[in-house]
Amino acid sequence: MALFLTDLDPRARVKGSRDGLGAQAVWSATGRPLIGNLTTVTDSLAGFTTLLVGLRLAELASSDELDNTPNAFLVWEQMAAYVRHVVHSHRGFFGLQRIAARAAKAGSNGGKVHLSAQPEHQILSNQRTDGLLGNYTSPARTSGLVAPGSPARLTPEAAAFVDAVYLPRLESGWGQDARHLVRELRRDRMVFDLGANEKRESLASIFSPVMSQQEVDFYRYHLVEGGPGDPTEGRQARLATLLEARPPESVWPSRPYLMAVADDAESRGWTDIADLVRRVIACESVLAPASLLFSYLLGRNGADIDKVVADLRSSWGDRLDSIDPLAVSALPGHDWPRIAEALAGGDYPQLIRTLAERNATVMRERGGALAWLEVTDNHQLRVRFRDEPAGLPAGDEIPELWWYPYFIPSLVSMLAAIGKGNA
Repeated sequence: MALFLTDLDPRARVKGSRDGLGAQAVWSATGRPLIGNLTTVTDSLAGFTTLLVGLRLAELASSDELDNTPNAFLVWEQMAAYVRHVVHSHRGFFGLQRIAARAAKAGSNGGKVHLSAQPEHQILSNQRTDGLLGNYTSPARTSGLVAPGSPARLTPEAAAFVDAVYLPRLESGWGQDARHLVRELRRDRMVFDLGANEKRESLASIFSPVMSQQEVDFYRYHLVEGGPGDPTEGRQARLATLLEARPPESVWPSRPYLMAVADDAESRGWTDIADLVRRVIACESVLAPASLLFSYLLGRNGADIDKVVADLRSSWGDRLDSIDPLAVSALPGHDWPRIAEALAGGDYPQLIRTLAERNATVMRERGGALAWLEVTDNHQLRVRFRDEPAGLPAGDEIPELWWYPYFIPSLVSMLAAIGKGNA
């Protein structure tokens, strides 16, 4: 099966990774045939709920004369974040740091906070691009929840779902069809009371840890199975079935766990899933050690390549037995198969040179920037970009090494949230 490196998720990159080898293009394309709608940051079911309810309320708050959908949504996102933090003690959502600080400070202000789309009230440096609108809209669109076009609008099915499930929950605090909340979202600025009151409690009910069967079915279809336009043509749903049958010990994938998942797929006759999961395993057996080695090399400016090779051989041994035999055929392009062969064969001098060549190719593709790493004619390393010092993992750690997500943790998170909600 060929890998297609176009239409990549621009937010697929692992946070903190500068990706000097272009590994993101490889692992993203390897994971997409299995998981077509989620990204590395869309790992929160409550995040999708906030998006759906917010877009519906913002649409109701907009008028023909003035479409303030984006501003109304930002205010809603702030309000929902405060309630998630204060009532449900949620962690990990966009803007948590500012929300927590402002909520604590609000104690001296009668428990009230100000909400608006103005920079001083935003919960991120740029909430419009770095919050839910920027991160969740595209995956929600792929999942059949958001319609094409701008500003973002829910699909008829998603709008009907919000109207039937969530707007009634807001009624006790905000009136029928949340009309008082809609009115507030039309304002340039509003004050929200974080103390216990009907408005806060009705909003908190949207994020109840116990979901209705209607919610479970809706989110399973759209988020776990990929929705009506599932790019994986049913593979994601079958992978989810395998993950549910064999719950992982942690959200991150691992080689032994995914090997067992591949075997489970084979036993069910799902050879396409088995092959794709094994391709993930094979790619990661190369991408993880190669990426960590490259980071290590960026801290060895001026070092003689023979000295680096000796240090590498001391840590990793004569060769890496953990390189999957499928890797050479599974990895795309010219450089990555060579990197796989050099790792498996213990040709560390060639490995270092190939990593430098790969980095030079990536820099050219990004607009002609100078390579971060070169091997000079004097067989020394020249480093132009110095990252934070990175150590070299021990050889016995390599077989268990897993560095890239392949979107699997996000799918596992959706399954966990639905499972808890239906408990």
